[in-house]
Amino acid sequence: MFSISEISVGGGVLGLCPLPQAGDVAALQDWRADLVLSLVEPAEFEALSPDLNGALAAEGIAQRCFPIADYGVPMGGWGDLSADLHAALANGARIVVHCRGGCGRTGMIALRLMVELGEAPKAALARLRLVRPCAVETDAQGVWAGL
Repeated sequence: MFSISEISVGGGVLGLCPLPQAGDVAALQDWRADLVLSLVEPAEFEALSPDLNGALAAEGIAQRCFPIADYGVPMGGWGDLSADLHAALANGARIVVHCRGGCGRTGMIALRLMVELGEAPKAALARLRLVRPCAVETDAQGVWAGL
């Protein structure tokens, strides 16, 4: 069963989950997602959830794509996206963040946002892992996120 783990961050809420399928869009609607942040690479989308983008668009759920290699860290472009996410969270947005399994890349992005918004890195990771125990899978992801 598809589930979303949630954590309050910066006045809004982050929902952390594995790669949704088109059939999971109803769960995203029930969670009241304002935005879906997709961290999977295009080949992962094509192989694992080729109909998700269209299903989100059909239901009017906004989506941003920020591809990161599995077990990797972003190679650039974070600044503008980060500013947009900060603003959305400050306005109470509910943002779903996902990668393939909802752990490494998803946790890294959530942790980075938590740290950027003023949380102490180790305390933020502990709080994050209370809701998503698999969050942040590699040392490089932890370093990029601010640990």
